[in-house]
Amino acid sequence: MGMDHRCLVLSGRLLDGRDPATVHERMAAAFGMEMAGFRERVFARTPLIIRRGLDAETADAQAAQLRAMGVEANVWPDGDRLVWLRRDNQVRGPLPEEALGRYAEPGDQWCHDGGQTWFAWTPATTEDEPPPLPPPAPIHTQDAIDEAMAPEPEAAASASQQPPPLPAAPVIEPAKKTFSLAAVITALVAVLALFWHPASPFALLLAVCTLVYLHPRPALQGRVVAIAAVVLSATALAMWMHRPAPTPVAQPYVPRPLKPLSQSAPGTVATTQCQARTSTPKNDEDRFLLTGERLLTGRAQRKGDTYVAEAAVAVDEQCQPSELQLYVFHNGVFIGTVLDKAASMATTKLADFDLVDDQHLRVTLAQCTDKPADCAATTVRQFAVMPGGGGWTLGETK
Repeated sequence: MGMDHRCLVLSGRLLDGRDPATVHERMAAAFGMEMAGFRERVFARTPLIIRRGLDAETADAQAAQLRAMGVEANVWPDGDRLVWLRRDNQVRGPLPEEALGRYAEPGDQWCHDGGQTWFAWTPATTEDEPPPLPPPAPIHTQDAIDEAMAPEPEAAASASQQPPPLPAAPVIEPAKKTFSLAAVITALVAVLALFWHPASPFALLLAVCTLVYLHPRPALQGRVVAIAAVVLSATALAMWMHRPAPTPVAQPYVPRPLKPLSQSAPGTVATTQCQARTSTPKNDEDRFLLTGERLLTGRAQRKGDTYVAEAAVAVDEQCQPSELQLYVFHNGVFIGTVLDKAASMATTKLADFDLVDDQHLRVTLAQCTDKPADCAATTVRQFAVMPGGGGWTLGETK
């Protein structure tokens, strides 16, 4: 750099009466940095050069702007000989070599830029120091403070377009952010949970822990990925918790045409006499069963287009049902019987049946001992009414 150029040095000292928090906030805004990063990478590294290669007029104007913010800033000739300071085991600078006596303190060490040897600094008694900085003009009102700190229109436009940048020294370069490996692993586990739902609880817990881990570490990237992993894991968990009902398995339908009503023992009451004791038919389906000489018990259920009725296929001498069967109709058409073999009152009691909806039927059977009254409900079977290749069919589900 030629001697006709100037550099701008920030000493790190505040002018008298200025609040450190307010000054730091204004400086951070001028540098376009967050407060924590500004304090750590600028004020903690002072004194240091913040601008180089300026003409004298620009350097003086920018120094005045910084002083208006409440910090000490000085203009020095911009030469090629730079030095570094080491104070409290921390490297500061760089600085013009001729400014070393102004900013160094007892106990500091200094080193030439590009050098490897550190020297202890001792103040030189004969060294002429630059004239002291003139004290700022006293300001007594808040309006006067605002007026003093507001730059001239042209200077303000220049400052807004080109705020004083950080020096190019590596020690104050913005920290490079790295992508968190934990976020990558969390995302992979969340995707796995979408295909294998039992892994969703672990994936959700891992995603939440990753978010907690990344929150106090701004240097690590991956928060968006971790949030996406939380959403995917929660979706997989919801899908796992909401398991669909098992798909009914249609059994091969075996037509069971209606046969005439039979009596369990020879010499019993005539069939026509038993028919007179049947329940009153309520619809066309009941009347269809009567034409097949079935004895209606009166138990029946309808849901939507499906109708289930209980009827006796065999009676005893007193015309009491001895074998019961369930008959299923869909849209008024008989599609089949529920049980492969009618339930015998002596061995298997048709305890109950429930038409859950128009396609699902639950039947409860009880196994009986030698005593007809001694029956216990032991078996529940599920049946489904479903469309088949030749129409509606009836099959048992597993």
